[in-house]
Amino acid sequence: MPPAFTDLAAKLLPSVVSVASTDPVADNGEGGDNDGSKATGGLKPSGAADTVSGSVLPPPKAEEALGSGFVIDPAGYIVTNNHVIDGATSVTVTFQDGTILPAQVVGRDRRGDLAVLKVDAGHPLPAVQFGDSTKLRVGDWVLAIGNPYGLAGSTSAGIVSALHRNIGEDKYDDFIQTDATINRGNSGGPLFDVTGHVIGVDSAIYSPSGGSVGIGFAIPSAMVQPIAESLKNTGDIKRGWLGVSTQDVTPEIQKLLALPGTSGALIGGIAKGSPADGVLKPGDVLVALNGVTITDPRALFIRTAEIPSGQTANAVFWRAGVKQSAALTIAVAPPDAKPQTLQPQAAANVILGSVGMAVSANSDQNGAQVLSVDQNGPAAKAGVVADDVIQAVGPQTVTSAADLRDALKIISGSPQNVASLLVSGDNADGDDPGPRWVTVKAK
Repeated sequence: MPPAFTDLAAKLLPSVVSVASTDPVADNGEGGDNDGSKATGGLKPSGAADTVSGSVLPPPKAEEALGSGFVIDPAGYIVTNNHVIDGATSVTVTFQDGTILPAQVVGRDRRGDLAVLKVDAGHPLPAVQFGDSTKLRVGDWVLAIGNPYGLAGSTSAGIVSALHRNIGEDKYDDFIQTDATINRGNSGGPLFDVTGHVIGVDSAIYSPSGGSVGIGFAIPSAMVQPIAESLKNTGDIKRGWLGVSTQDVTPEIQKLLALPGTSGALIGGIAKGSPADGVLKPGDVLVALNGVTITDPRALFIRTAEIPSGQTANAVFWRAGVKQSAALTIAVAPPDAKPQTLQPQAAANVILGSVGMAVSANSDQNGAQVLSVDQNGPAAKAGVVADDVIQAVGPQTVTSAADLRDALKIISGSPQNVASLLVSGDNADGDDPGPRWVTVKAK
């Protein structure tokens, strides 16, 4: 039988609030949408003003959005979704005992769809604690409390249906999926584990009918907690950055690097002056960061974004068949730099027939610059194109055409006859993904 939630609900309800935000709109004869659910994108656009010549316009009406929130600090700090209060000129919160208080927006994170409010109750408020969403497993029981359709204090229970869902809302999508009943107005409300800790913020539902069909999504606490703390303390959020470009570990790469599996993020490039500079190397495969398993490049991106800048993180990685670890100080990503375009050079060719390409004999690039490729050769089939720069062959760094030629000779004489090349420049589709690893079977 499912666990009894009676005592848990009674304990948690005083910390959950209803959030009402008002946005002045002109009267266009249409009713407003009275919920802050992300199922329909939150607040609808304001109506258009009456443009009939000579008409007398009535005073603006106020469109109201209803959502949920929860107290994270007895001093009156409350977490909710940004889309619940987005565009609002005034925000109020209502507590379980009926107390209504005006709230100030302390800070918001539009990309993460989170906001922190502040109320002055004149006394300490009952607050809840965050739990560790990284410890969740599919099938764990969860409890949702919120304000669906304006019905404050509504409680529903269910299980974790799936983890790490990407629903196309933003590049930081990493949702918990649950079948606990979540409807419009639940947005911003807490999702609790059976110990009463917040492990998610209810944010979206899949709803062809407009109501709950048992597919709800919550932002995991691993992302919510650092963002909420940053917004509370500074009113702003600066996500963590490692300064690496990564790719999936293919079965071919797994064999070449003698890895136990294909889980992890294969490092292709490292930004100068970044947290990873001087600590990690191209060819390393990151498999854990701060105790959380890294399964692929997206998992690394999400996990890094969850760690506040300035914090030291422990990275676990494979290098040359040996599992190692190192401490990295997470930083803030610098402004996006425009990718450099490599210009073709008129230079002498060094023909590498074993892989079907020619490289420059006097390239001044950091590696061997590809001048041409045989369209039916191994290099072309692996995605190497003219103007690419070969930076490494497996663990061996390439600084010249001679280095590349010598490394490929060794590969050609091996039983596998397969080389892993670290390539920078545009791929076969014309995109510039940064340094990337490709596998080439030499003739």
